[in-house]
Order: sequence, then C-alpha cells, then structure tokens
Amino acid sequence: MEKKKPACGLCGRTSNLTKTDCCDNWICDDEHKYVPFSYEATSCSRNHRRYTLCSFHYNERHDGKWQDCEKCKEEFDLEDYVDMGTNEFNFEKLSNPPKISIKCVNCGFKSNSMNDFAYKTSKGMYCIKHKCQKKAMTF
Repeated sequence: MEKKKPACGLCGRTSNLTKTDCCDNWICDDEHKYVPFSYEATSCSRNHRRYTLCSFHYNERHDGKWQDCEKCKEEFDLEDYVDMGTNEFNFEKLSNPPKISIKCVNCGFKSNSMNDFAYKTSKGMYCIKHKCQKKAMTF
C-alpha cells in the first residue's frame, strides 16, 4: 500500500510543510515569506496562527475544544468571533455560527460577512466601497 503524501489542509500544497501547534494539521511552512505591513493573505501558517479561534484558543491555553469555548466567545465582538471561526484559514469551521448583520456606518450597506468590510473604527464598520474606505481613513 502506497503512503499518501501529506498536503497543506488549507491550500493543498505538498512541499515545505509543518504541523500546526494548535490542531496538529499539516500546513505550509511559509510564514517567513510574509512581507511585513503588506497585509497579504498569502501565508497559510500566518493566516491560521493570527486569524482563527483554533490558534487563539491554543495560545490562550483555554480548556476543551475551541468550538465550545465560552472564554473565546467572550474575548471578541460577535462579528469578529464568527469571522475567526468560519473564515478560509480554518481547518474546521464553526458548525452553527451565530447569525450576524453588519451595517456600514457611511453608506448603510448591510451584510453578514466581514469580507465585505474594509475598516473597523470607533464609529463602526466601513464597507469595501472606495468612498467608504476613504471616509474611514479620515478619522
């Protein structure tokens, strides 16, 4: 029987892999390629480490599974909690995430996905429309 070659659980690549500390999944060992302040989402390991409840739960040394952790839920605004539990950087996503509705404070656009919003300020969320992004940057 031929042994299957491990692959990154996020992108599928089969070379230069490592295992995550938090959930022991294969992932690209590519964090060293990230360019600081580029805000690119191209590093599988960095994205999982920084933008998931799985990694947060592990780093905070919470007990049990991250999907059931009330401490994790209390640490974030509901929108951020849902995003961190359901985004594409997760190996396993929240099965029944709380419903959210986000409204742009500039134009009134509504969505249930953080992907539709570019900025979060003390005034609220600003959507990805150019005029709203410009408005958010004036504060």
